[in-house]
Amino acid sequence: MATPVIVGLGAITAALVGRHLVRSGVIGKRAADEWVKGGFKAKMDRREAIAVLGLKDGPSLRTRFKDAHRQIMLANHPDRGGSPYLASKINEAKDLLEKTDGKR
Repeated sequence: MATPVIVGLGAITAALVGRHLVRSGVIGKRAADEWVKGGFKAKMDRREAIAVLGLKDGPSLRTRFKDAHRQIMLANHPDRGGSPYLASKINEAKDLLEKTDGKR
């Protein structure tokens, strides 16, 4: 009879300690910390376009932004339940990067 009680108390203790460690940031990083604060700018710049497509600025950017655009649009296309506003921002980011980096 004592064994199930001890196992139960151990499980509760482990859950509470784990919850505390996650909330304090010791284990894992909070997803909200990785998001960009605020909304979109009125006129998209190159830095925001790179962030929208989830890329890092560098020499391989030119070869990767089309693949990144395709993957993000597959997940966010309005015909598949995605937001038309987000789809327009994703396309705007691709167009801006094509205009600036495609000519290099």
